[in-house]
Amino acid sequence: MGQYHEKLRNGDRTVISELYDQYAPALYGIILKIVRSEAVAQDVLQDTFVKIWQNGPAYDPGRGTLFTWMLNIARNN
Repeated sequence: MGQYHEKLRNGDRTVISELYDQYAPALYGIILKIVRSEAVAQDVLQDTFVKIWQNGPAYDPGRGTLFTWMLNIARNN
C-alpha cells in the first residue's frame, strides 16, 4: 500500500486509476448505504476520487490507513 502514498505525494497520474480499481467497489457500497440512491452514490464516488487526487499529497499514513482516509473524504462529500 505504500506505493500509493508515494504516487499520491508525487502527483503520479496512474495512481487514481489504480486506487479506483482497488477501492471503488467498497467505497461505492458504503456511499450507497448512506445516500440510498444509485445516481447520487455515483456522483459522490466521482467527487470523492477528484478530491483524493487533489488532496493526495496531504495523505499521512501515520494517521490512518489509506482506505480510512478515502472513506472520510467520501463521507465529507
